[in-house]
Amino acid sequence: MNQMRLNGFRPEQVAHYEAAGWRAYYDRAWVKAFLLMVRLNREEFRMPFMTAVAGAVDIVRASMAFAPVDNDVFSAADFIRRYYVKARRSAGIQTDAETLAGLEMDYWIVHRDLAGARMKNHELDNIKPMIESLVRLHAALFNAEPRARRRSAEQRAKAAVTVDRITGRYSTDVEADWARVEVYLEEAYRALADG
Repeated sequence: MNQMRLNGFRPEQVAHYEAAGWRAYYDRAWVKAFLLMVRLNREEFRMPFMTAVAGAVDIVRASMAFAPVDNDVFSAADFIRRYYVKARRSAGIQTDAETLAGLEMDYWIVHRDLAGARMKNHELDNIKPMIESLVRLHAALFNAEPRARRRSAEQRAKAAVTVDRITGRYSTDVEADWARVEVYLEEAYRALADG
């Protein structure tokens, strides 16, 4: 599989946009999420402006379809597939969009399931399924060593667990936790950029 090379990739910038995008998602601030996704698309996948706009529409629509408890996984996956068609063209990713969408949706579902379990037991520390899901996604997306992809998946899973603490309303310091999310994401992207 010939994955995306991370030339010119700025981990701190991608982490900032993604962390702010997660916050906008959980706040249901869809316009803000859209604007952040345009920036993220340009930075991470090097999309031309109009492609980044179209990709942001796809990913926000996917998020809106997935967000409700009675979500529409089929529609969300279709919007993600459309998004990855654009990302593949811009970033030279060889993995097909259908496969990428399936891997991305698997991560979304695993994350949601584990977040629900942590709502019932805040001390639950079973993030291995999320790490494994992310390792598979990163293997399809990024041209990095397996160890770097695993390190990235571990840091991204820590970011997700921290977000769950915030959204589950058992964070003891919401602003500090949002700052931790960005740090974990930067470490995740730095592992890929360096690996």
